[in-house]
Amino acid sequence: MTTEQKTKAADKTQVRPLDWHRLGRWSLAVLLFALMGAGTAWGVVTLRDPNVLPLKVVRIDGEFRHLKRPVLESAVGRVVRGNFFTVDVASVRRAAEELAWVEGASVRRVWPDTLVMTVTEQQPLARWDADRLVNLRGEIFAPEKSELPAGLPNFSGPDEDAKWVVERFAELNQMLRPLAVAITELAVDGRGSWRVGLGDQLALKLGKVDVDQRLQRFIRIYPELNRDNTKRARVVDLRYTNGLAVKWEMIETDMDQEAESSGVVRNSGTRVRDDKGQV
Repeated sequence: MTTEQKTKAADKTQVRPLDWHRLGRWSLAVLLFALMGAGTAWGVVTLRDPNVLPLKVVRIDGEFRHLKRPVLESAVGRVVRGNFFTVDVASVRRAAEELAWVEGASVRRVWPDTLVMTVTEQQPLARWDADRLVNLRGEIFAPEKSELPAGLPNFSGPDEDAKWVVERFAELNQMLRPLAVAITELAVDGRGSWRVGLGDQLALKLGKVDVDQRLQRFIRIYPELNRDNTKRARVVDLRYTNGLAVKWEMIETDMDQEAESSGVVRNSGTRVRDDKGQV
């Protein structure tokens, strides 16, 4: 082996000095990561402590006509747990929305100690099958019977048809507007047959097909139904291809009352209160 080759081999086996500058940088980085991890762990544990940033205010916003605020506050208060960071806002929202009179709710945190809930109350359009309510979107809800508002129209039918009934209510009401009468009852049965009750205690049987055309036929003859002041129409059956059937109720006049008190029998010896006729 030549002298030059021996020199190269010795250079390869020579130990290089440590790069203290680079080693210091790596050591500092490891130390910083360790401190950050410890700080994060400490922060998580601290923030989970309910005594750290506790919730001091739960504010409920909304305009309520039927929803009782104490009932809402009680339902929400049962699920408010933890502090500003750990309170389960989804559970708080669900607790409110489980109440019959709540249509929807949203919950947000407001720094540093407040929870704000915005509640939308149900807007009842009508009674549904007498003991429940239906809103403007056709959603059925069931408050306590003592909380059912008075003066609402009555809807009935299969629950799955509630949205359809609400839509038809708006359409039929619009058609009847020229008559200045309001729908007080609207019912559809399982076969899709419609019945409408009006504010003057008049019922319309519209059937399953050509409902709008049949209602237009009723609108045309409506003035004729009120010309005879000795009787009033109680049921109008429009389920005929041509024409309709009317069930009348006789109106008791002062003359009838005088005749009854004097023992005079009218209507060929029979007090007629209901009969049927064709128009």
